[in-house]
Amino acid sequence: MGTPKRAGRVSHPGTQLRRVRWSRDLAVVRRLFRDYRQWLADHRGAGAAADSKAKRGLAMIDAQIAELPAAYSPPRGEILLAFAQDDVVACGALREIEPNVGEIKRIYVRADHRGPGFGPRLTRALLDRAQQLGFERVRVDTLPTMAAAIEFYQEMGFVPIPSYWPHPVPGALYFEYTVGKPKPRRLGVGG
Repeated sequence: MGTPKRAGRVSHPGTQLRRVRWSRDLAVVRRLFRDYRQWLADHRGAGAAADSKAKRGLAMIDAQIAELPAAYSPPRGEILLAFAQDDVVACGALREIEPNVGEIKRIYVRADHRGPGFGPRLTRALLDRAQQLGFERVRVDTLPTMAAAIEFYQEMGFVPIPSYWPHPVPGALYFEYTVGKPKPRRLGVGG
């Protein structure tokens, strides 16, 4: 698939990406994951939040928060944080779901820092990390109502695939990116 199509565009100048330092960032990651969970619950709507499948999905996120760092820790996982000055404004996570296959999860940007390009910037950095870890493919899932996420995944070279896990939300969409051959190079983020 090669380089994602938006590679030349720099978004949100002044922000820095770096890897999580679990000994000092665990509380920050938990807060961002909780914020993501709340955003997701709100995004699904009040009626849908009462649905048992939606509740099951939110409970899965709660379990991940409680178990952090779990699958997101090295050597086969990673979480990146984005900072504007000293404020953490976004996160994105990567984990191995089967040999040589990674999954990107929890791309979350605080509302006051959303705008064109931030999600793809985090995703590109996670794809770079996936390549360094030797993943051959990277998968994502998203809700059918998340038009911006669907658009940027497709623009970056992700292609639709069949379900790879039993998502609790009906109509969830699944995508996969084929990672280039691993090359020894710097991540491009601090840490």
